[in-house]
Amino acid sequence: MDHTKQYRDQQEAKQLQNRISSFMKDFKVGTLLHANGIRKLRGVSPLTLFTVIFSLPFEGVNFSQGIVRNPNLGFKKDAAYDFLKNPKHNWRKFMLSLAAIVVRFFDALTSEGREKVLIFDDSTYDRSRSK
Repeated sequence: MDHTKQYRDQQEAKQLQNRISSFMKDFKVGTLLHANGIRKLRGVSPLTLFTVIFSLPFEGVNFSQGIVRNPNLGFKKDAAYDFLKNPKHNWRKFMLSLAAIVVRFFDALTSEGREKVLIFDDSTYDRSRSK
């Protein structure tokens, strides 16, 4: 592999992680997770789990490649699955809270004369090959 391309790819990956970390900090995602019942029971923090899962589509990696088959994470696949399927986690309230914060952020950037539209798709992930 060309060393220049490898270096460029590493820099792009680092820049992506910095942007995602900035988003998590600026929009107080950790506080939102805690406020909506998404708390640490044991092991890795919910913010770490959420950040890794949130990052996958931006990296062009699916859940299986990014979580299940990735030995470099600080947690196992069971932690991610338990995190996502825990019935005590109020994901709908979390998503609505985050959407409200994002809308307020963009509202301040939009002039009064413009039409305001935000599409937030929370549809389920298509698993047509799964039973």
